[in-house]
Amino acid sequence: MSELVAELLLRLAKLAAATVIGVLVYLLAVGPLGASPTVELWLLSWLCGAAAVLLLESSPI
Repeated sequence: MSELVAELLLRLAKLAAATVIGVLVYLLAVGPLGASPTVELWLLSWLCGAAAVLLLESSPI
């Protein structure tokens, strides 16, 4: 049962990391780059964060 809880916490940590990276990308796009703040931009930024987490997780290095 403790392995299940550990796996759940690991998945939630990955979700949180993707969200933090997505927020940073969103703020960079809206702030200095001057993009208009839309829901589509937020979703794309979050997907960018999720892709970054996947790349870091399965890095061949």
